[in-house]
Amino acid sequence: MGNSPDPSEHTLQVQRLFVQHQQVVLYYVLTIEPNLGNAQDIVQETFLTISHKAATYTLGTNFPAWACTVARYQALQFQRSRAKSEARLDDDVMEMLYGTEDPKPEILGPRTEALKKCLGKLAPKAAELIRRRYHLGEMPEMIAERIGWTPSAVRVALTRARQSLRTCVDRTMSNS
Repeated sequence: MGNSPDPSEHTLQVQRLFVQHQQVVLYYVLTIEPNLGNAQDIVQETFLTISHKAATYTLGTNFPAWACTVARYQALQFQRSRAKSEARLDDDVMEMLYGTEDPKPEILGPRTEALKKCLGKLAPKAAELIRRRYHLGEMPEMIAERIGWTPSAVRVALTRARQSLRTCVDRTMSNS
């Protein structure tokens, strides 16, 4: 059969690359969809799409750029399908801001730095909840079980932590 890699092994390698670069993808998605919960959902959908389309990625090329391109399309699809009439950027504005070429992780600059600073300012318990939910991928029910809270209390605390992060990032960005 030649030297072509096993498709399942190739998919696993692409998934490992995604895990390595997941934070970059999340920061990029947050530039499009500032709601942290929605952004996390988009990143999860991006992982599924990347897993499904792994064969189209050439190992050794710029993975973050490829993953961010997939994430951009996932974010646009998410925003189009959203039933709520929340404000969002029009597609032509998105194209003007990000262009049609591969996004560069460097474009995240100020917003990424603001998010990092704001994460550092969270109360310890809020920071722990955010870490468990978005870095470890634990669902509120699992978090509740581990820390001895009710799932409802975890959801409320996560909502407050996300709102605090949003407010802090917005304030930091407007003071820049």
